[in-house]
Order: sequence, then C-alpha cells, then structure tokens
Amino acid sequence: MSLPNMKKQKSGWYYRTRFTDSEGKKHQRYFSGFGTKKEAEAHYKKTSLEYEQGIKNETKINPGTFGEFIERWFNSSYKYSVAETTAYTNWSLIRRHILPYFSAYQLDQITSFMIVEFYASKVDEGLSPKTVREFHNILNRAFEEGVDLSVLEINPVKKAKPPKLQYKEHSVWTKKQTQKFLEGVEGTDNEVFYILAIFTGMRRGEILGLKWTDIDFDQGKIYVNRSLARVHGKGLILKDVKTRRSRRQISISPYVILKLQEQKAKYNPLLNLNNEMVFTSSTGNYKDPNNVLREFNRLVRLADVPKITIHDLRHLHATMLLKNGENPKVVSERLGHHDVGITLDIYSHVTPDIQDLAANRLEQSYFSEE
Repeated sequence: MSLPNMKKQKSGWYYRTRFTDSEGKKHQRYFSGFGTKKEAEAHYKKTSLEYEQGIKNETKINPGTFGEFIERWFNSSYKYSVAETTAYTNWSLIRRHILPYFSAYQLDQITSFMIVEFYASKVDEGLSPKTVREFHNILNRAFEEGVDLSVLEINPVKKAKPPKLQYKEHSVWTKKQTQKFLEGVEGTDNEVFYILAIFTGMRRGEILGLKWTDIDFDQGKIYVNRSLARVHGKGLILKDVKTRRSRRQISISPYVILKLQEQKAKYNPLLNLNNEMVFTSSTGNYKDPNNVLREFNRLVRLADVPKITIHDLRHLHATMLLKNGENPKVVSERLGHHDVGITLDIYSHVTPDIQDLAANRLEQSYFSEE
C-alpha cells in the first residue's frame, strides 16, 4: 500500500486520498488536523484497510447538516448533562448565533478556519470575548461527541483558537459611598440582602437561596449550598451550586451575624411557604431576583451614589478585601473562584495598592524593634 502525499499546514498535517466504491464510482476525500506526519500515515492505513474491506461503504454514518446534528445532540445528550438553567441559556446561544451561521453546512465540511472566522465575526458584531468563548465550549463539546459517536473523523474545534479573555475594571464605590448606601437601606425589607452582598461577596442567587440551616451563628459561618434561579417554563427554583468551588463556607463578622439575628427575630414560619428561607416575598414565596434588582436601582438613585450593577457589590467586596491587604487566596475562596489566578486577573487593577501595602509592611517590620 503506497502512502499518499502528506503535507503540513498551520493547522497540522493533511492528506488527500482516492478510492472506488462497490459500484465502481471514484471518490476523493480530504483529511486534516493531524498533529504529526506519523498520525496522518496511521490514519490513512486504517481508513484504507476499512475501505478495501467495504466497511466504510456499508456502515459510514451520514452526518447530515450541522443544523440537524446540533439539535439532535442537544436534545439527546447535552441538556441531560447540565443544569436546566445552563441548558436553557446555551440553547439560546445556539439558536441566536451558532445555528444561523453553520446550519446549512454539512457537518463534515466545517473546518477549523471556518470556526475561527465565526469567532471573528461575532467579535466584530460587538460580542464580548467571554461570550465567544462560550460558543467555543459548546461547539467543542458537540464536535467531540460527534467524533466519539463515529459521526465525524476529527474535531475541527480543537485547532480553532477562541479570543483571549479581556477582564475589564469594574465600577465600585468608595468607603464613604458604601456607607452612604447602607445608611439609605437601613430598615428596608432587603437591608440584610445588601449587607450580605457587600460583606460576603455572594452572588444574588446564592443569597436568595439561603436557608436558616445554612447559617451557623455560633461559628460565624455561612454555607453556600444552592442558588435561586429562574428556569424557563418552571419559574423560580432552587438548584445546587454548579461547582465544587461554588459550594463553600464563608466566615462572617459580628456585624453581619447581628443583622442576620435581627432578620431571624422577625421571621414567621407560618408565612414562609418555602422551607425556612432567609429571604421571601411578602406572600412567603421565593423572593424574585428581578424585583430585588429593580429595588436596588431605585435605592442607588435615592442614596445619590454612582450607578453600579447589583453584581458589582460582589466586586466591591473583593476590592475592599484586597485593598486592606488580604491574601488573594482568601478572597478567591470567599468568591468561589475556580483558582486564585482568576481572582488576580479580574482584580489586577488593585495590584498597585497591594504592592504599596506590602512595601510599607516590609519597611515597618524591618525597622521595628524586636
């Protein structure tokens, strides 16, 4: 068996082969994306043998169009392997962005370069690199399963590089502005919600998903186990937090403990229809995150402080800790980040302040009397 001419390009080694089917018709196929020439040669020997034995002609699965494949893959595999909220969000991304671009192509005609062009087109439309990387993750998972199920020979997404993440500096309040806001929300129904957001860095859904059994007043700990989320067709539901890092314990200060105790003193289990939730609506049901968001925006205006998003309260917490000289590893653990590198990337703008504190502490320790 003579090997075809193997060639190298930027995306890897490739070759073109010719064969004749059982009806005498001649065909030509192109295979690419191999890391080495040896891999390409091994692939050729394997596929040639299968063609000679008639296996490919009889059993090869027709992959069909990308649109047909992605819908079947999503409904038969993907949506059962992720949280409902993740499935709903990602199907929206597929339907609005990925399907219109690739839908009509045959699945095995899609190349790495086409995928890179898709990423570039979405960045040009104004989508963030983070969103485009979500497209990359979805496509990679779909094509990889296509390979595992013998629908495809290779996964073209592996050679397609998504855009780099670009962390932007988040708007946060100064200490005086934070104090002014907290004075403005004092005595309101959601005062404790804002205190937790600022002093723990928890996400909105995590705070609204708290039960009294998640709070250890004696040890001064909050255990983050779940989150309140809205699921299409189901309304508000409690779901487990998505990663091991998100499931965490957070130490709380005496001030936060006192405010939570005051909140619990007002708690009436007869009006709470959802199993001892810390935060409920006036009717005892789950507190709607959208209603909290609307109230937050109104309170920001009334407090006459700079406009920020409710998620920026989480960034405010992290920034305050880092500027106070806290170890970034501790901040990362409180936020539930996957690793400390994410924390350092997001809050790189705080690094100069940390360096100033470190320099001053070193000088003080050096010249202080032992």
